[in-house]
Amino acid sequence: MEKSKKKSSGQQKPDSESEKISANREKILTTALTLFTSRGFFGTPTSLISKEAGVSTGTLFFYFKTKEELIDTLYRRVKEETAKEMCKGVDKQKTAKAKIRRLGTNAVEWGIKNPAKLKFMEQFAHSPFVSTSAHEEGMSNFFFLADLVKDAIREGAIRDIDPTLLFSMMASALSGLVARASDIDDPAERDEIVEEGMDFIWNGMKA
Repeated sequence: MEKSKKKSSGQQKPDSESEKISANREKILTTALTLFTSRGFFGTPTSLISKEAGVSTGTLFFYFKTKEELIDTLYRRVKEETAKEMCKGVDKQKTAKAKIRRLGTNAVEWGIKNPAKLKFMEQFAHSPFVSTSAHEEGMSNFFFLADLVKDAIREGAIRDIDPTLLFSMMASALSGLVARASDIDDPAERDEIVEEGMDFIWNGMKA
């Protein structure tokens, strides 16, 4: 019986070096996100990241050879996560309007739940500290938006406008909506504000 207890207890402990590696890497990325958004690129030395993450500087450089590599990794990750969250349930919608509203609502909900990640994206969207390849890879996650807009234009649901311009204006509007909705504590009132905001955004692009 005693042996059984010991075996069971042992199974609850991390049983591989890969788990420790993964945990350290996550701590570094999470800490870097907080520091980059609060202190900027130059104000965030790797020594501070490792200190706040509770790992040695040598450990940090084991996972990320340079600070640039670290911020590139973070940028790719946040972009990929954002795109995945925006896409949820969009393919189940029947009309272009419903798809765009669902996409926008998803984006707002994600932004409210992830203020640091949203700030990071906005802060480093055009930053020279993020490599060209990371920028391109990050934006590749949003190629589906172009197809969505083209389909909506063909359906006559939205006006025939340059997709890049539309994305930029929509992104700015959604960012403003996130900021406003984040200030509201009451869930029902917040949902109402989001609906009003999406109505405003839709009315600005509809045909």
